[in-house]
Amino acid sequence: MKKSIILALFVLVSFGISTMLQAQSTHKKKKKAHHTGGARSKAVADSLAAAATADSMAKLAAAPPQGDTTDTSKHVTDMLVADTSMLSYADLTLDSTRPVDGFYKIPLLRGAKPFALPAENKYDIKFYKRLWRTIDLTDSFNKIFAMPGETLMGVIMDAIKAEKLIPYADEKFTSRLTYTKLMRKMSDSSVVPEFDSTGVQIGSHSVFNAFNPESITKFEIKEDIFYDKVHGRLITQIVGLAPVLKIKTSAGDYVGTTHPFWLYFPQCRYPFASREVYDTQRDIYNVSYDDVFIQHNFKTQIVKESSPDDLSIEAKFPNDEERQKKESDRIEKDLRDFQKKLWKYK
Repeated sequence: MKKSIILALFVLVSFGISTMLQAQSTHKKKKKAHHTGGARSKAVADSLAAAATADSMAKLAAAPPQGDTTDTSKHVTDMLVADTSMLSYADLTLDSTRPVDGFYKIPLLRGAKPFALPAENKYDIKFYKRLWRTIDLTDSFNKIFAMPGETLMGVIMDAIKAEKLIPYADEKFTSRLTYTKLMRKMSDSSVVPEFDSTGVQIGSHSVFNAFNPESITKFEIKEDIFYDKVHGRLITQIVGLAPVLKIKTSAGDYVGTTHPFWLYFPQCRYPFASREVYDTQRDIYNVSYDDVFIQHNFKTQIVKESSPDDLSIEAKFPNDEERQKKESDRIEKDLRDFQKKLWKYK
């Protein structure tokens, strides 16, 4: 009897444990099936949404705008390009760097000073000749003085305005000119008629036009040529520099030329030494105006030589450019011949 009861209890416990294990297994299967089904449902939903979006984009690309008969493929391509119409230019920063046309145009010579010329003993110097020469800026060799925006005349006018140069009314440097008087001499005038209310001319008045430095196309230099008897060499020193201004009538006709002012060249060396000269076609960089003048690296033509009559070549041979050119070449040849005969100290 006792054994039967024990056996019955064992069977009941075994059945309960089996039932519990089966219930846990069923619960785990249901939970796993629930997670798997949710993931599958989400993937299916995402696929359907992506398909719907792609279908909408395809319909939008395929449908042309109303009233537009152009090729629809062009609109499909345009949709792939970034739209810049909404770009705000107010957010951009302006590059305010000063443009420089080439690396070598950096102002390296600003503040430079002219080098001192060798001191000559006046007892060893014999005066030989004084010459006047013209520098024609229209000549390609002298283009270096007429570079746009950096002309020699512009440099001179800036220095005069800054009171770094003194303009003189005559070539002997005896009478100074103020900047106001100088500008009046440099500016040409035109006659403007005056009319009354009925249209009848009752008079006229002169109006001064603004001076343009680029209008100067010729300069004249005055130089002294000395013979150093100790060293046996010829020395050329520039004494004065002047622009050549064309004289124009109120009708606009040119009737001649004049020198509105003269500059003492030793004073010019200081502002000239601090201003660069550029000629990209001849590969000239980092050279100052002072270097060019001291080295005489320009082309000139003699227009006058010191003589008792004190006449220019043009005055000796008026209206005869061929004779003037021959006379200029003759003086130049005399200088070369004289220099060849010199005894040179080595």
